[in-house]
Amino acid sequence: MPTDSSYPSSPRSHWIARQALPLGHEALLTLARKVRAAAADTDPERAEVAARHFSAALDRHLQAEAGPLSRVVPAEAHMLKKGQDRICALAADLLADASRGCPVPHRDCCARAGELVALLSLQARDEHHALDRPAA
Repeated sequence: MPTDSSYPSSPRSHWIARQALPLGHEALLTLARKVRAAAADTDPERAEVAARHFSAALDRHLQAEAGPLSRVVPAEAHMLKKGQDRICALAADLLADASRGCPVPHRDCCARAGELVALLSLQARDEHHALDRPAA
């Protein structure tokens, strides 16, 4: 199982400090694309590390976003929560697969990672529109 100790100490420290803050949608999309790239490269160790970093960043993002989303119209908030739940489930499945080395068929990891990027893109758009509109 890969550990973060494989990273050089100073860049790792900088990376961790930078990543401790909740990321916005674009930064999450960048991490999701890194997961997709690692899965496509058939590098199980890199895929697992990328999936772990994405999952941790997603958790922080969702915690930070809970307050603003609580002020959205209830029906829309319900729809957005369902989208978040779907992304969380997909990220958990992808992390589980990556932790097992993306077993055969490997294309499942790639497909899940691609779906993660697509769903996150749609969710980011929907949340952006919801949060930029005043609640009714």
